[in-house]
Amino acid sequence: MKWIAVLFIYSILVCCQYEPKVEKQPARANPGERKNEKNVSERFLRIDGSQDTLRQYELGKNLFGKFFQQRAEFYIIENPNKTIYNHPVKSITLYFLDGTLSKTKYELEADISDDLIQSYGAFTIKGYDSITRMLFRQEKVIANVNNKKVLNKNLINYELKWEMTSKFIYTRVDRSKPKARYEYIESLKNYDAKFRGIEGRIADYQSPERGQSSRQ
Repeated sequence: MKWIAVLFIYSILVCCQYEPKVEKQPARANPGERKNEKNVSERFLRIDGSQDTLRQYELGKNLFGKFFQQRAEFYIIENPNKTIYNHPVKSITLYFLDGTLSKTKYELEADISDDLIQSYGAFTIKGYDSITRMLFRQEKVIANVNNKKVLNKNLINYELKWEMTSKFIYTRVDRSKPKARYEYIESLKNYDAKFRGIEGRIADYQSPERGQSSRQ
């Protein structure tokens, strides 16, 4: 069962610096709409490439699991009291590698692609289905509306990416299914390489073909 959880986490892994506007969620007229909201310190969400044992201690109750000889840790915070560009955050997933926060993923209730374009400018785009990729060839990706650059609204399944000094910023949008998916992601530039390195070293360590030499 543990390896099933590992495969689940790995699947969501693959799929300076101006900071996006992350705020406390404003009070709602009906306080019963979302219960058990959590106030999360910005300190615990900021990717800076340094270790912080207090941060992991404070987040302990949100631990999803530890994998690869505890070198990879994942925390999921449901219903955080946060907004990004005034849109509510549904959940935050924190990815720690060797004790360092290396990636954050915010699940949102709305598309913030245009807000990010206004903030960061030029980007790279990836299509996740044939319809979206065909639109890349047939239509303009960017349109000018009221003197602002906005994304073509016919695009429904894509990822936008921005490269910063020490990290990447992404937004992942999928409106091809009845339940739309909106994500905002930040990761250190070396996140994918470091994760593959941890995964590879642990797999090599456990390989039966290596025998005793793999444990020296």
